Amino acid sequence: MKKMQGNFLTSKKFDKEKLIQLIEANQHVISENDSLELKEILSDFKNNDFSLLTPQEIQFIENSNDDIITKYLIFRHKFKKIPKLHIDSDSPQHLIIEPVSACNLRCVMCYQIDEKFSGRQEYMGMMNFDLFCKIVDDAYDCGIKALTLTGRGEPTMHPKIGDMLEYCKDKFFELKINTNATLLNDDLIHQILKSGCNDIVFSIDSYKKDEYETIRVRGIFEEVLNNIKRFQEIREKHYSESKCSTRISGMIINENQNPEQFKKFWQEYVDYVVMFHAQTRWDTYNNPVEIAGKNPCNYLWGEMNVWFDGKCNPCDTDYKSTLSVGDANESSIKEIWNSEKYQELRKLHKSGERNKCYPCDRCSNW
Repeated sequence: MKKMQGNFLTSKKFDKEKLIQLIEANQHVISENDSLELKEILSDFKNNDFSLLTPQEIQFIENSNDDIITKYLIFRHKFKKIPKLHIDSDSPQHLIIEPVSACNLRCVMCYQIDEKFSGRQEYMGMMNFDLFCKIVDDAYDCGIKALTLTGRGEPTMHPKIGDMLEYCKDKFFELKINTNATLLNDDLIHQILKSGCNDIVFSIDSYKKDEYETIRVRGIFEEVLNNIKRFQEIREKHYSESKCSTRISGMIINENQNPEQFKKFWQEYVDYVVMFHAQTRWDTYNNPVEIAGKNPCNYLWGEMNVWFDGKCNPCDTDYKSTLSVGDANESSIKEIWNSEKYQELRKLHKSGERNKCYPCDRCSNW
């Protein structure tokens, strides 16, 4: 089974010819090493292939200075190309930092319902702020352009989440936070909007109270809806120039969910709505080997997760870190990414031997 693909249910239009002209006029801002990337981008655009751009990226372009846009497009091109083609690089295209591994909800499709995970102290905790700063500095120093605060838990449970976002300000092209929106309040909303965060993703799977609360167990629909409304109110009133886009990201886990009605309801409150077909993730370790992907997993070339305790992992499907590739307390992000253990894992996948890696041997991602 292929990796989950999301479809944006809302979209934005943009001036394609103007964008091409802008890129051609700003070719001087790029390095010689990136000239090939730019040629590929221009060739695609001139052939009317704008698949590089999602609505989120279009919004970034519309909110940015001309001299930044070309560099941003090269970053996005590499972000998608390098993992897809399994190209080795000096650092991840995307770093995911987990502020908190615990969660206040028990969603039916999430590994938090695995009590051998959420019920064990060794897996539960909050990241030390000094460690967080060290990891962010590592990421910035090695040229990482995209950072997301998420992980196995709910990031807004961390008492210093606002300080974490503030520390990331002006260091990355893309700074994102994922949240279930249950704990948003006015103070936190202001902190998020002041931080330079350019994408906040609200994880919600329904527009109907009963359905939402059946999926997102312990969540209260009215509170979540009001919190998202409040976020929009504060953004419009106090941060009218904010570049922070809002997104609802939902999972389709049963045939009763209605993506079109989902879109119609939520697009009133956020900039974008996207839905994914969910995979069985929380029970990774007991999946039958027959469902395993046949190709190398793109995650190994694209992103890295850093858990609350500094342990680094190639993906969050392996939520108990059997594949742990290093410790950010002891090594830099660049050192871990290029470590012998990481390279060996990539080699096994590339040579068609992912069946020798547990739990890759029973994971459908590729």
